[in-house]
Formats: sequence, C-alpha cells, structure tokens
Amino acid sequence: MDGQLMDVLRELVLPKLEGVRQSGGSFSARCPAHDDRNPSLSISVGHTQPVVLKCQAGCETVDILAAIGLTEADVCTPRDEQPREEWTPRGPAVAVYDYVSENGELLFQVCRTLGKEFPQRRPDPTAKSGWRWSLGDVRRVLYRLPKLIEAVRDGKPVWITEGEKDVHALEARGLVATCNPGGAGKFRAEYAEVLRDAEVTIVADADKPGQAHARQVAAMLDGIAAHVRIVEAAVGKDAADHLAAGRTVEGFVETWASDEPAKVDLAVDLWEFIGQSDPPYDWVVPGLLERGDRLILTGFEGLGKSMLTRQLAVCAAAGIHPFEWSRTYEPRRVLMIDCENSERQGRRRFRPLAAASIKVSRRVPDGGLRLIHKPEGIDLTREGDAAWLMERVTAHAPELLIVGPFYRLHMGDMNDERVARKVVGILDAVRTKADCAVVTEAHAGHGEAGRNRSVRPLGSSLLLRWPEFGFGIAPDSRQEVGPGQPYRDVEVRPWRGARDERNWPTHLTWGDPDGWPWQIAPETIGGKGF
Repeated sequence: MDGQLMDVLRELVLPKLEGVRQSGGSFSARCPAHDDRNPSLSISVGHTQPVVLKCQAGCETVDILAAIGLTEADVCTPRDEQPREEWTPRGPAVAVYDYVSENGELLFQVCRTLGKEFPQRRPDPTAKSGWRWSLGDVRRVLYRLPKLIEAVRDGKPVWITEGEKDVHALEARGLVATCNPGGAGKFRAEYAEVLRDAEVTIVADADKPGQAHARQVAAMLDGIAAHVRIVEAAVGKDAADHLAAGRTVEGFVETWASDEPAKVDLAVDLWEFIGQSDPPYDWVVPGLLERGDRLILTGFEGLGKSMLTRQLAVCAAAGIHPFEWSRTYEPRRVLMIDCENSERQGRRRFRPLAAASIKVSRRVPDGGLRLIHKPEGIDLTREGDAAWLMERVTAHAPELLIVGPFYRLHMGDMNDERVARKVVGILDAVRTKADCAVVTEAHAGHGEAGRNRSVRPLGSSLLLRWPEFGFGIAPDSRQEVGPGQPYRDVEVRPWRGARDERNWPTHLTWGDPDGWPWQIAPETIGGKGF
C-alpha cells in the first residue's frame, strides 16, 4: 500500500471530528454542524464512495464537511482507489508511507494509526507477514527521495515538513515536499547533503517541539542549502491544517530567513555624511516614541505602570495619542508579550481599554494589537527562547513591541551585567529586524523609603545606559492620602538623560470619564505637563 493513496475516512475526516468512537466497521462522533453534546453523527465506508456521513439531527453532508474545512470534492475519491486497512502492533493503520532509495527501492515504511502513533517496519522475507517491526540498521532516508533529488537538480524549491501528511497536503498544491522519518528532533546531518544548493522552506508545527525542530533543520542546512526560511501555518497547527482551512501556499507566515550575502561598502566620507539631509521624525507615537526607540518604564509597586503600558499599547494600535485623545494618527501594529500575567488576568485588564477605544470612535483594528501571555516567563539567554522571540517578531512585524517585565526575560541574577547584556542584545536584534520601538518594564529599587526614593530600575547598571529613554512613576509629592489609600496622582520622573527631545507628561492622574486609566493631571495641561 502506497501512502500517497490517502485513506480519506481515517486520514482526512476522522482526525477533524471530536468524540470519535468505533463500532464494528463504522464510527460515531459529535456533529460539527450543530451543537452536538451526544454524538449523533455516523461515519462509515460507502460502496462507491470512501465516506458516508449521516447526522441524526438532519444536518446536510455539505454543511458537515464545511464545518471541518472540507468539501464534497475532497472526499469523493472513488472507493477502488482507497487503501485497505493494515494491521500494526499499535492498532490499524490509517495510512502507510513508503520510504525508498534514490532508485525507488523500498527501504522501510512508516504507518500512521488513528491514535496518531507511527510504528515503522521494513521488508523481511523471513518473517511470516513479510515485515519486521523494527528498522534495525536499515538505511534512513528522506521521504519522497527520488522526487526530492530531481527537484533539487532542476532548481525547484523544496518544502520540508514535520510529517508525511503535510507532505501530501503540499504535493496536492503542486509542490515538492519531504520530511524525515520519526518526526520532530530526528533530522540527521546526512540528510542535508541531498539539499545542497536548494531553496528550502521549512514548515514548523506551531508548538515548541515543532519550532525547535524547524530551527534544528535550518541549522543543519546552514552552508549547504542556497537559502532557507521557516514558516508557520496562519491557521491551525501544521501545513495540512493551513491548507485544509482554505489558506494559500503564499499565506504561510514567515518567521525566519537566512541572511543574504553581505555586501562590503566603504565607510562614508565626512563631507558626504554631514551634507546629507536628515529625514523627518518617524513617529510610532507622535511626540513620545520614534521608530527604533528603546524605553524602560519603571515605577513604585502597585502604582499602575503595567496599566500604563497597556494603555500605550491599545492607543498606539487604535491610532490615538495615549494622553491627548483628540490627537489621532495612523494606527500602528503592536505586539505585546506579557511575561508576568495569565491570559485570564490579561483579558480582565484589556476589556475596559478596548471599550474605551470604541467610545472615542477609534476601535483597535482587527489584528492591530497582538497579545501573547507567557506567565512562566522566557529566558533570552537561552538560544531556543531567543529564537522564539525573533520568530514572533518576524512573523508579526510590529511597529511597537512591548515585552516584559525585564526580570521575566531571563532566569539569571538581576545584578549580573553579563546576563543583562545577553538580554538587551536579543532585544536590540529584534528591534533592528522589525525596525520597531521597544518598551519594557522594570521594577524600581527598594533601597530608599518614602515618596522620594529613586525610580531607577532594579538590577544591572546596564539598564541605566541601554535605553534612549527611562521614565518612572512615583507618588505625587503634593498629594496627601490616608493610611491604606491608593495614590491617584503620580509624577513621571525621567531617570535617564534623554538622547532626544520627547514630550512625555510630568504628572498623571488615575481615572478618566472615557475609561482610560491614566490622563494628564488637569492642572499641568498647558503648563509643565509637557
């Protein structure tokens, strides 16, 4: 049985359904076309067609298929073209994939079961079944090897996926694709030579093992393939999901690409340099943040600096000045990676901000503000996490990146300058890649008591030197509050000498009728507030 003859029932339809149960030669599942708590959909093999669907609630076949991203054409392969069921030690195979040599000789097969296990077997004429369920020392090769070799020789682009099902999905679109046996983490160095001088696209599964596998393959092709890029599905987990959802090959999201060869240019002459005209400010947030700026925002604990960064994110994405809501501009693409709060906590805090944008008739455009919550933090001193951040930034191409707080971007000693240097090095790399402004939070020091304690960031002194701008919020020295009462008025104190002119307010007050958490203190508008 050749794996390219797909078992439509078991490989295409059943994996997309929920609550699948087998009874004899048929199956039952929850119908995706209606709210089905008790499985009312029966699925069986037809006499002339591979799949027969019958919903006890009366749903039409076309609606059932549409609900799982399929059409009647997808499941109408004549019955005599379907593979027969194959026994494996881990349950019946829904597909069997042939791995062959350059000359087409069968070396081994990978079987896929309904439970998504992948037992492997090799031909053995001494075995009663003709198969041995272990590969032993049989030669491992890439899937579709003859086609792969031909494509590389003819200069055609090659796609690498994590599994055989994805290879078939790309082949159905007329592409040449391959994968290694064994799945993620099993790409061998000897496979790379087949891809010498090839244009390679790696489709990473949208999970940590899949992303790590894609990076491993890209690293092994470094210096061998002519060009390598990594993409991910725009919908679903893998290439098959992406294409089944009706997305195009061009719709994959690129997360990484190998660099083009560097060109060596002479340094510019002094007179040529000073004779060039300066471009106008390229504002991300007019008057506050320019493209390429680095800002660290600090503050006393509990004063609301995190809400200030969220307000900045929503306003930038909506095209509203964060403190002067009558001033509008072109909405910006914003990516916010919260390494401290859970998704549940984030939703509670963003709902009123989103409502505020609607109230001032500047609703955040769909896709304008992308949110990732990683309360476990990330460690940018580790290669995997640094690559993950670069991939997210490459894929989303933000104009404003808000990530942090800083102490959740590494697992080392906060006072260790070597750790801080690695982290800011990665932040600078993604800032340069996306040509965006970067904002992160940091905690203010705890060594001093009272309102006049420093708002400089806690940790390595490198944080005092790295950003273009550093501001901290502290209780307004003019405000008197009772024991246990929150401060509603704050000062915005610069703790780093600014490298350029910016118009940040000097005083803020909590609460605004339109729903924004922070507004300029009324008595400072038109005065020293800017």
